[in-house]
Amino acid sequence: MRIDRRRLQRPGFVFACEIQTRFADVDKIGHVNNVAIASIFQEGRNRFIHASGIYPLAQCDLVVASASFEYAGDLFHPEPIEIAVGVIEIGRSSLRIGQIACQHGRIGAYAEVVQVARDANGAIALPQAWRAPLEAQKIIVA
Repeated sequence: MRIDRRRLQRPGFVFACEIQTRFADVDKIGHVNNVAIASIFQEGRNRFIHASGIYPLAQCDLVVASASFEYAGDLFHPEPIEIAVGVIEIGRSSLRIGQIACQHGRIGAYAEVVQVARDANGAIALPQAWRAPLEAQKIIVA
């Protein structure tokens, strides 16, 4: 299934952070490679979750259930990449997160990731205390 790029546009995101690229992220033709992009998106999600303040609110973890990436343009080292992260949908035990990777104001990659709340026994309902902070991070579609 393709990512709906229309709903993942920079003005709709509340949270963004800058991730510095590394020389090790570059492929032989000078682009930030696809493995590095997945790692950069992961770092952006981690910063987003911590900035949202949900971790101190409940004793459970979030794990990735699925991840989709689409590439839309070149991203280069040594320039940093801006990662915008927001919530697309909140379910019973999961949330769908949308992300974009930008350099110089242009989108180079899109991501959609489903993360599931879990404890030692498996999937659990998202903690009620998480819902308001996550709602505040929903992507605004123009």
